[in-house]
Amino acid sequence: MAKYSIKDLENFTKIKAHTLRIWEQRYNLLSPERTDTNIRYYSDRDLKKILNINLLYKNGLKISKIAELSEKEIFDKASELLLSDTISTTDEVNRFVELVIELDDYGLHQLLNKLSVNLGVEKLFTDVLIPLLEKIGTLWQVDAISVSHEHFLSNVLREFLIVQIDKIPISRKSRGKVVLFLRENEKHELSLLFYYFVLKSRAFDCFYLGQSVPMKDLKTFVTEIKPEYLFTSMINEMTDDEVTQFFEQLASFFDLKNLFVGGYQLSQHPANIPADVHQIQDIKDIHIH
Repeated sequence: MAKYSIKDLENFTKIKAHTLRIWEQRYNLLSPERTDTNIRYYSDRDLKKILNINLLYKNGLKISKIAELSEKEIFDKASELLLSDTISTTDEVNRFVELVIELDDYGLHQLLNKLSVNLGVEKLFTDVLIPLLEKIGTLWQVDAISVSHEHFLSNVLREFLIVQIDKIPISRKSRGKVVLFLRENEKHELSLLFYYFVLKSRAFDCFYLGQSVPMKDLKTFVTEIKPEYLFTSMINEMTDDEVTQFFEQLASFFDLKNLFVGGYQLSQHPANIPADVHQIQDIKDIHIH
């Protein structure tokens, strides 16, 4: 079981520690445990509960009223809200969610193949799969799905993207060399695979290094290959210092003007992102002149 400090909870939920303490002390909404050395800590269940309380609060329920609810009632009300029409989702996203809950591997592949033909892989990813992944994350917080469901979906999508990438013929006229990598300890690969698909389909010569690449190995590879561009994604939790150090290390052997970066951590550390770096917020940002 994971153990979180109140600072950890603040980082994960973006709810101020001061607010969390009020919820705990004034409304008795949280009950942290203590280690043998009397240090307070919170569990995964506490994290989910906080996310659900915040969801209800943001949708108009007063914190005093939430405090009157049992934990089960909090989870049930949050689940109802997430699955209602109040949270807008496409029919395709809802169908995918049903298939994930049922662990229907065949059904997922059938739907992916159908939509990739009807929409194209790029539109499928941006219009359906990104909202799907966001919804799967919210369903975890209300216990509608488990971490295993998330891993199952991620592996299905990873396999699908690899197959789509493999279908793209290698162009005889390369528009330039691109190295795609994830920093050490970064495992979230789906965005990087999508970048790979887009770049290969646009006739770039792609070198895909994948997950958790040590900086020293990346430096050696880049020095040897001499790519025109680097692409990466930052999703795992990072501190300001870690973000700053990451870019400083890259800048020691590569021009940041030719670095493209996507991922959730961009919005969490805007002050630590060098001005020269190309931030990927949308598929249009992958465009290389």
